[in-house]
Amino acid sequence: MRMIEASAPGKLVVSGEYAVLAGAPALVAAVDRRVSCVLESACDSGWRFVGKGHAVDEQLSKAEVFRAAPDSVAGIVRRSIAAADAPDNVRVTVDSSPCYWHGAKLGVGSSAALVTAVAAACAALGGGSPRLAELYSLHAAFAGSGSGLDVAAAVTGGVIRFQERRVTPVRLPAAVAMAFVFTGASTRTRDMLARFDSWRGGTTPAALERLALAAGEVADCTGNADSFVEALGDYSHMLERFDRATRIGIFGSGHRRARELAAKRYVVYKPCGAGGFDMGMAVAADTAAVAAFAADAVRAGLTVVPMEIARNGIQVRTR
Repeated sequence: MRMIEASAPGKLVVSGEYAVLAGAPALVAAVDRRVSCVLESACDSGWRFVGKGHAVDEQLSKAEVFRAAPDSVAGIVRRSIAAADAPDNVRVTVDSSPCYWHGAKLGVGSSAALVTAVAAACAALGGGSPRLAELYSLHAAFAGSGSGLDVAAAVTGGVIRFQERRVTPVRLPAAVAMAFVFTGASTRTRDMLARFDSWRGGTTPAALERLALAAGEVADCTGNADSFVEALGDYSHMLERFDRATRIGIFGSGHRRARELAAKRYVVYKPCGAGGFDMGMAVAADTAAVAAFAADAVRAGLTVVPMEIARNGIQVRTR
């Protein structure tokens, strides 16, 4: 067996969090915090799983791999390659450490990137490649339900418009500058979504309808920098109103502080994804203003994370 390495990018939600669950479009940016999976031949001892970031250290026989639970790395392997195509002895190294910051999970969709990388590596071992629908199913089994936008971003790279699992590549205006802020703590997305589901109760309340309309405005304004930033600012305000109505806790203390600093620089700030803690982004059609905000955020004890949009999605190579 040749060595196979697959990698997939993380993601940040530019707009449309929560609204996407009501059928609204979301803009999602793949980011250059990549998760990698390397498959290598081993002399004996079955399948050895080791991981950085996402902690895994497990020794299994091939038979045990193909009985593994779906919420494990071995379970991803089991569902990504036929047993007949799998060698008896393999070392599986998964590295999601770029999605962590001093031990804390950044909240950039590392589980979706992990599933995508592992599935792509195993599919390549069997001479194929995973389909997006299969990856949605794998990720739901591994990490729980969601819209699937993080999986789509991991597959395609770049920036996508995601709506009811329809994926359309888009480009943000070239004049838009961004800074990415980590509030210093991690959020369990599953818990945030549980609060949302409890509040929603299977209906589409007015607050969610208003958020969905604002998300649509952002998704339709990617052709002009000023229009895009204005629409994103309106969406951020609507997201805050939505948070007050639902009491989900999207705007945690770090995000509130960052938003105050951004307002002083006439920069738009919002949490990315489930919110609470994790990552947020500052956006303006003014590079100097975003740089000034970033300096203010660091002085305030927030972390500005070096990050860029990842142009490539899944990448697989053999050697």
